[in-house]
Amino acid sequence: MFNIKKRLGKDHKKSRDEDIEKPSQSLSPPHPNSSPPSTPGPVTTTVPDGRRLSEPSTHIVPRPPPPGRLTSEPTHLAPSATFGLSQRPRSRSADRRDDPLGLTIVHEPEAPPLCDLIFVHGLGGTSRATWAKGRDPDYCWPQQWLPLEPGIGGARILSFGYNANFAAAGPAPITGIADFARDLLYAMKYAKNEDLDELELGQRPIIFVVHSMGGLVAKQAYILGKDDPSYSDMVSSVSAMMFLATPHRGSNLAEVLNRILAASIFNHSPKLYVAELRNGSQTIEALNDQFRHIAPRLKILSFYETLPTSVGPKKMIVVEKGSATMGYPNEISKSLNADHHTVCKFDNNESSDYISVRNALKTLITDVCATGVTSSNAQAQIQQWIEQLQHLLGACENHQDDLEFFRKRWTIGTCDWILSHITFKQWATDQEESPTMLWLHALPGSGKSILSSFVINHLLEHSFCVYYFFRFGDQSKRSLSNCLKSTAYQIAEKNSNFRYALMEMSSASKTLEKADPKTIWDKIFVGVLFKLRLPMTMFWIIDAVDESDHPQLLIEMMQGVAKSTASVKILLVSRQNDDLISTFDRLSVVVPSVFLPIENTKRDIRTCVEKEVKYMRAPQSFKSMVIERMVAAANGNFLWASLALVEVMRCNTQEDLDQTLEAIPSGMEQLYRRMESNIVSKTADRPQDRRLGHTILTWATCSRRPLALSELVQALQPEFSIMLELEFTISRVCGQFVIVDASNRLVMVHQTARDHIMTTDSVLAVSATEGHAKLFTKCLSVIEGQVHRRGKDLQPDNQGLVRYAVTSWAYHFNLTSVEVDEPLLQLASFLDGDTVLAWIVLLAQLNQLKVLVYSSKIMTLYIRRKRNRYGSTNPLLHRLQELDLVESWATDFLKILGKFGPTLLADPFTIYQQIPPFCPRSSMIYRLFERQSPYPPPLHVGGLTQDVWDDSLAKISLGPKTQTVAVVCSVSQFAVVTGAGGINLYDSTTFDLDRSLSHKERICAISFSSCSNLLATYGFRTTKVWSVKTGNILHQIRNPLGSRAFTITFGAKNAKLVIGSNDRLIRIANLANADPNWSTLHAGLLKEDATIDRPVHNVPWRMAFNSSASCVAVAYRGSPLCLWSLDPPELIRRCMRSKDYAGNAWTVVDQVIWHPQSEEVIGLYMGGQVFRWNPWEDTQQELQAYGSILASSPDGKFFAIGDSNGTIKLYNFQHFVLIYQLSCENLINDICFSPDSKRLYDLRGQFCNIWEPNALVRADESVEHESDMVSDVASNRTAAVSEAVAEMRDQITAIGVQFSGKHQALGNESGLVSLIDDIEGGHSPFQLCKSDVSLSITHLDWSCDGNYLASTELTGKVVVKKVQLDTSRLGSTATPIFEVKIQVSPEGIEQILLDKEADRLLVKNGPTVTVRLSKQNPSDEDDASTSVISPGSKWIKHPRDSELLLAFTPGQVQIYRWTDLSKVLTLDMQTPLFRANTQTSPKIDQSSHVDHVVRIGSIFTNASGSHVLIDTVKATGTGQEHSISILSTSTLKTTAGGCSLSPIFIPPTIQRQVEIPLGLLPKQRIIFLDKDHWMCSWRVGANPTTEKVQ
Repeated sequence: MFNIKKRLGKDHKKSRDEDIEKPSQSLSPPHPNSSPPSTPGPVTTTVPDGRRLSEPSTHIVPRPPPPGRLTSEPTHLAPSATFGLSQRPRSRSADRRDDPLGLTIVHEPEAPPLCDLIFVHGLGGTSRATWAKGRDPDYCWPQQWLPLEPGIGGARILSFGYNANFAAAGPAPITGIADFARDLLYAMKYAKNEDLDELELGQRPIIFVVHSMGGLVAKQAYILGKDDPSYSDMVSSVSAMMFLATPHRGSNLAEVLNRILAASIFNHSPKLYVAELRNGSQTIEALNDQFRHIAPRLKILSFYETLPTSVGPKKMIVVEKGSATMGYPNEISKSLNADHHTVCKFDNNESSDYISVRNALKTLITDVCATGVTSSNAQAQIQQWIEQLQHLLGACENHQDDLEFFRKRWTIGTCDWILSHITFKQWATDQEESPTMLWLHALPGSGKSILSSFVINHLLEHSFCVYYFFRFGDQSKRSLSNCLKSTAYQIAEKNSNFRYALMEMSSASKTLEKADPKTIWDKIFVGVLFKLRLPMTMFWIIDAVDESDHPQLLIEMMQGVAKSTASVKILLVSRQNDDLISTFDRLSVVVPSVFLPIENTKRDIRTCVEKEVKYMRAPQSFKSMVIERMVAAANGNFLWASLALVEVMRCNTQEDLDQTLEAIPSGMEQLYRRMESNIVSKTADRPQDRRLGHTILTWATCSRRPLALSELVQALQPEFSIMLELEFTISRVCGQFVIVDASNRLVMVHQTARDHIMTTDSVLAVSATEGHAKLFTKCLSVIEGQVHRRGKDLQPDNQGLVRYAVTSWAYHFNLTSVEVDEPLLQLASFLDGDTVLAWIVLLAQLNQLKVLVYSSKIMTLYIRRKRNRYGSTNPLLHRLQELDLVESWATDFLKILGKFGPTLLADPFTIYQQIPPFCPRSSMIYRLFERQSPYPPPLHVGGLTQDVWDDSLAKISLGPKTQTVAVVCSVSQFAVVTGAGGINLYDSTTFDLDRSLSHKERICAISFSSCSNLLATYGFRTTKVWSVKTGNILHQIRNPLGSRAFTITFGAKNAKLVIGSNDRLIRIANLANADPNWSTLHAGLLKEDATIDRPVHNVPWRMAFNSSASCVAVAYRGSPLCLWSLDPPELIRRCMRSKDYAGNAWTVVDQVIWHPQSEEVIGLYMGGQVFRWNPWEDTQQELQAYGSILASSPDGKFFAIGDSNGTIKLYNFQHFVLIYQLSCENLINDICFSPDSKRLYDLRGQFCNIWEPNALVRADESVEHESDMVSDVASNRTAAVSEAVAEMRDQITAIGVQFSGKHQALGNESGLVSLIDDIEGGHSPFQLCKSDVSLSITHLDWSCDGNYLASTELTGKVVVKKVQLDTSRLGSTATPIFEVKIQVSPEGIEQILLDKEADRLLVKNGPTVTVRLSKQNPSDEDDASTSVISPGSKWIKHPRDSELLLAFTPGQVQIYRWTDLSKVLTLDMQTPLFRANTQTSPKIDQSSHVDHVVRIGSIFTNASGSHVLIDTVKATGTGQEHSISILSTSTLKTTAGGCSLSPIFIPPTIQRQVEIPLGLLPKQRIIFLDKDHWMCSWRVGANPTTEKVQ
C-alpha cells in the first residue's frame, strides 16, 4: 500500500530541514566536484500585493505500508547539535529537495474529514523533516502514526512549507512573519488537489499544530484573515491551536543567530524574520497585543521544552517556559522531556512525549467536532455519509438507549469482579494466543445485562467497543439482522476505512434494510470488515443472545471471525441451554473460545441490598440482619432481590421482617405468583382496575415494540378515561410486572415475568392468540378513525399510535388463531370498504409502503393455514367468500406497490380515484372502486383488455430488425446490447431511454462497475470504458488479435478490468494508467491439459469470475468444468458429477455462474440439468430444468433459467426448488435480475421485457424475525409452483385521429391496423386490415369525412383505403384505392395527410413535400404530383378551410393550397415559438457543445378547429426541452397579410410538469402526460398558483 500525499504548492526551492538547524553544516562550502541537481525551476504567481509566491500543485510520494500495530523500534541516531558542527555527511540541499513548499496533504481519510489539521514548521525547518526523527520518513508522525490513531485518523492532515532557511546564501529577501502568514492564507484559500478540485478548507473545523516560529506565523495568519473579507469565512473555522515551543515573547537566540549570519564568509545575510524573534521585538509585541483579544475564541494548548539545546560549544534553553506559554485563562500548558530540536519529533509512538501530544490532539478533535462543525457544508458532508449508511443498513435503532437503561440499574461497587477474573483477563488481552470468543452465561435474573453494560462502559473508556442488547419485548430488537446492522453502523462511526467501504457498497447496491442475516454477515463482515487491518483490537459485546430470534445462527456465523485480518474479540452473554452448549462446542473448534459461568453473585447482591437498606429508618443491627437474610434468600438471583426489596423496605419491626421474608417465596415462579395474588386481591372490589391492568399487561406482553406512554394513553381510550398519573396507575394495577424504562416506554420487568403472565391460570393471564386478536382489533379501529381525514395529513398528536397501527396490524393478525373466524371477518370488513384505501394513504404519508409487501405475505400465509384448517371442518361453516377477498387483496397490495408506488409517494390520495381505473377489472381494488364511485365516474379508462394482473411492468422495443444480445443492470440504469454493437441505457424507474452508445463493432462482453458509474464493453478489436453519466469514452484498449472475451468484470475497487478469453488466458488492464493495456495474468493459468477419461480438447467456451475476481470457473467443450484460483494461480478442483446422478462421470457444462453471496457455482449441464456445486467441499445438487440461459439474483436468494420455449423458471437457491415460472412466446436471448432482486429483465428478439413476479416482491420483505412465519415458509418447500402466462403484444407505432367520426385507427409494429370505437364496444380494438409484410405502420391519417384511411409502412409503401364499417365489426372492410412505393429519404417519411374527401394525398419525405391525386392510377402520377421543398416544417390541414394547408416552422406559418401547393401567405410569429423554461430539466446537459436545434415536435387541433397546440422542441445535446404554445386559428386567414401571430405560452410552472403533450380539450384545456406518465389537464389562461393541474 502507498499513502498518496498531495502537494499543494509548486516546486519552489526545496524545503528546509529541522527547525533552527545547525548553521555550520549549511555554512560549509560546496564540494568542488558537486553540481546542482537537474530540477525544473520554480513556478510562481503574483498575489494581489505584488509578491511572487509558489502556486498550488500536487506532489506525490510513496508511503511505506502501515505497521500492523502502533509500535516501532527506536533508531539510534548520531548525536547532533542545533548550533554545532555537522556530524552527518548528508547534503542538506538534497534533504530539502524531499520537502515541498506550499500546502501538502499528508493524510486524506476515505470518508469526509471530521476536521483539518495543519502543521506549520518553524525557523529553518521544512514541511516534513521538522516532524521526523533524524529526518527519517518512517518517523514522520503526522504521516505515519496519527492516521492510525482512533479518533484522529478521521481528520485530514496537511503540512505547510515556507522558505525560512536562515542559512541561505546571498542577499536577504525582505520577508517577515507577516509575509509568511499571507503565504499561508493564500495557500489555504486556493488549495487544490491533484485533480485541481477545491479542498474547501474552512468547511470544517481547523486545528493548527505549530512548532517554534511556525506558531507566530499561524497567529499572524489568524489575525490577518479575521480582518480580510477574502479570508474571514475560512479563518472563522480555526477552532484550536497547539503550540510546540513557540517563542511568544521572543528568544535570546535570535540576536546570536543574526550575528553569526552577518559575520559569515559565505555571504549569509541577516534575516528580517530572525530579527523579529528577538526578545521584546515590536513585531512580537504587536502580535501578542492583537492575539490576546481573539484568543478566548480558541482552544489553546502550549507545550514547552525542558532540556537545553546545543548551540555551538554551549547548551541553552532556546525558548524559555515564560516565552512558550501565554498565560491566557483558556490556555493549557505542559512540559515535554525534550529540547527545542526534539520537542516536535519522537523516538517512537510509545514515547511519553508523543502520547501526551497525541492525547491532547485527540481531545481537541473531539471537542471541536462536538461543539461546532463550523459550516453548513461540513454538516452536509457528515449528514451525507450518515444518510448513505442509513440507506444501506436501514434506520438503525438507537443502541445507546439500551445501554443507558441497564447502566441506570447498575450499583457502584458491583460487577468489577469480572475485570480481575482470570478468564476475562485472558480473553481481553491482546496476545495472539488469547481466545477470540468469550461466552458468559448464567441463570435468568442473575444480572447478566447489567454486567454486560458494566463491561461495555469499561471498554468504551479504553478500547474500540461496539455492542448490542437483544430485547425480548421489542420485535425489532429480537431481530438478528438488526443486531448485525447496528454493529456495522457503530463500527463505521468509529473507523473511516470501514465507513468508506460501506458507502461504496451503498452506492453500488440496493439497501440491506430487508436482507436476511446471512446476507448481511457475508456482505458486510466477511466481505468487508474482516479484510481490513485495524489499528487496534475491536471488542463486540452482544447481550441476551438467547432472546434473539435465531441465537444458534448467530453463533454459527461467528465461525467467519476465524478469517478476520482485523483483531476481533467477541463477548456473548446469554442463558445456558443444551442447544447453545452444542453450538458453542462446534464454534470452539474453529474459533478459540472460553466459557465463563456467572455463579457467585452474592457480593454484588450484598452491595445492591446495602445501598437500598441504608435508607431504612432502623438501627444498624436491624439493617445488618436485613442484609444478611436478603442475600441468603436471594440465592444469587438479582431479580428476586430487587423485587423482594420493595416489600422488605416497608417493614418497620423485626416481626414484620420475619413475616415478610417467610411469605416471600424463594423461587422466581413462586414470587411471581405472590405478586399476582397481591394484584388480584387489591383489585377484587374494583373490576375496572382489574380490566385496566389486564389491558396494560396485554399491550406489554403482545405489542410488536414497547409502547410509549403517550401511545398507551391513546390505546386505552375510549374504554378507559385519561389518567392523570399514568405511571402510578400502572404500578397500582400491574404491580411490579410492568415498569416504565428510561425512554418512557412500557416494558415487562423481565422475560421470565412475561412468560409467567402468558402461562398462568389466574384472571391476569394473557393468552397469546387472544391478546394479539385484541391488539389487531384495536389497530383496525385506529385506522378506521382516520377515514374521515381524506385529503388531510396526520394530526401531530396522534402520529405515534397511528404509525403503530398501520405498520403492526398484520403482525398481530398473523399471530391470531385460525381456530376462530372473528379475525378473518374483521379483516374482510376492513378490506371491503374505504378503510383499506385510507390505510394505504397513511402508509404513503409515513413513507412505509413496504408494509404492503409484508401484509401481503402475512395474509397469504394466513389463508394457507386457514384452508388447511378447513380441510377437517364442516364445509357449511367455511368462510370462503372472505378468504377470496383477503387473497385478492394480498395480490393487489403487491401490484399496487410495484406499478404505482412512486405515484402514491408523490400524492397518496391518488389511491381513491386515479389508480383504481388503471387496475384489471377482476382486481379487488377495481371492483371496490367501481362499486363505490359515482356515475359518471370522475375518471374512466377504456381499452384495457386485461382482466387479471400480469407480471409485466414494461416492454421496450429497440426497433425492427434489431437483434438484442445482452442485458446488464446497475442501480439506476440497465443496458441493452444490440447485435450491431449498440448499447442503449435505460432509466430503471421510468424505462426511458437515457442514452445510446455505439461501440462500432460487435460486443462480446459487458459489465457495469460496482459503483455503477462506469461501463466496460469488449468488442472484437477494442475494449471501451464509458462514463455512464456523460457517455464519454474514458479508456480505449486495443484487444489482442484473435482473442474473444467470454466475461469481463471490474476489480480492485474499479481500478482494473479483468477478462477471461477463448485463448485460455486471464488478462488485466490497469485503469489507473493514462493509456491502459492488457497484460496476461499468469500465462500458465488455465493451461492444465491432464486427461480424465477420454481425449481432451481443452477449448474453453464459458467463463465466470466470482464476486471478488479471485477465482474463475471455466467450462470446456471437451473436459469437465474447472475451478481456478487466480492468486495463487492453481487449479482447485474439477466438477465431477455425483454418482447419484451420473456415476462419477463428467458432463459438458453449457452455462456457468457464481452464486453472489457464497463460493458456490450454479451451472447447466448439456443435458439440461441445473446444478449447484460447492467446489471447496465438492458437494452437488441437481434438478432437471431443460434450461439454456442462467442468471442469479444479486441477493443470492434466487436464480432464473430460461428455456428454449421462452419460459422463465425461478428457483429458490437455499431449498433448490422451483417456485415460479412464466410462460411467454419467443426465444429468450438473455436474462438478468435488477440490483434489488425484485425484477427480471429478459431479451426476446427486438424487445426487452421487464417482469416483477410476486415471488420476488414478497421475498424483498424479510420476516426472519418471526420464527412462526419462518417455520411456515420452510415447511412449505413442496408447495405448488405459481405459474403465469404473459401475452406478447405488438407495440403501437401510429395513431390516426378523426374528430367527426367515432373510430380511431391504430397501427402496430407487425403491420396490423385496428380500429377503436369511441362510443361502443368498451374501447376494445378490432382488426381492420394487415399489410402483406409484417413491418411497422409508421403513419396513419383519416380523410375529413372519415371514409378513407391512409397508411405508410416502414419500407415507404403508402396506401389509401376506403373503409366500410359493419355494426358487427366482423364485416368491416378496407379496400385499397391507391398505392405507391416511395424511395424513402435518409430522414424518412415524416408525414402523410389526406384532404377532405381523399382526393389528394400529401407526403412529406424528408424536406420534400409532395401532393398526389390519390384516386388516380399511380402510373399517371408524374403528371399530377406537385412538390415543394420545406425543411424543418410541420404540416396540418387548415382547421377552418378544407382547401388550405398550414406549414409551421418555429418562426412562421405558411399557407398553401391543396390543389397545386402554391403558397398563399406567410405569417410571422410575433414571438418565436420556443421559450426556454426558467428551470431546466435535469436530463439536459447544459455544458454540451452540440449546436442547439429548434423544431416543431407535434401539432394538435381541438375538435372545433378553433385552436391549435404547438409543441416546439429544442435539442440540447443529451436531451431536449419542450415549449408548448396555443394559437388561435382565426388569425390564420388568407386576408391577414402583414399581420403577425401572437401565440399563448404555457407558464413555466406548468410546462415543467409536461412530459408528452397529447392535445386540446374543449374550453381550452391542454391534456398531457406528466413526468410520471399520468394523464393530466390544465386550463389555458388560468392562474397556475390558484388553479392546479388536474
